[in-house]
Amino acid sequence: MVNLIEVNEGDISDRLFAGIWWRHLLAGGVAGAVSRTCTAPLDRLKVMKQVHGGRKQTSLKDTFKYMLKEGGIKGLWRGNGINVIKIAPESALKFWAYDEMKKHIKGTDNRDLFIHERLMAGSFAGALSQTVIYPLEVMKTRLALRKTGEFKSIFDCATKIFKADGFKVFYKGYWPNLFGIIPYAGIDLAVYETLKA
Repeated sequence: MVNLIEVNEGDISDRLFAGIWWRHLLAGGVAGAVSRTCTAPLDRLKVMKQVHGGRKQTSLKDTFKYMLKEGGIKGLWRGNGINVIKIAPESALKFWAYDEMKKHIKGTDNRDLFIHERLMAGSFAGALSQTVIYPLEVMKTRLALRKTGEFKSIFDCATKIFKADGFKVFYKGYWPNLFGIIPYAGIDLAVYETLKA
């Protein structure tokens, strides 16, 4: 059987055109969902300590016991559903934007990008994906910190926080997050691609 489309090095856009994009997306989504689900109790514990650590001096063990008492075993995974939902679109958008930005930087030149150009493309990709996905991040945090019975579902959470504070509530904390993701995504993608080459 002859493969009509060969994908050697190429970028993600080439792989999308070749029809293998869905396997990468699915594999990445499943891997991310499994890893997030396995570590969700630790993530929730981290958020609880970040939010309540200053006014309630409790140990990790006491905070963990509180989480169990307040929500039971199931409560340890509070907020994980939305975390899993955001993985695939966030990654897909980031890698798509990275490839598109690299094409824009290269223009018609057939060359490898310099490290500073990869850094710029990665920073842009991270900023774009975080801007689109950030409302899900806010809801994840709200769901992780909720009391038992406060929200019935992800949709109920979105509706209630929108009614209370309007659309701007979905971007609370956005700027500090963006200032952190720009260098992180830029370095992450630039170093990955440099080492891969």
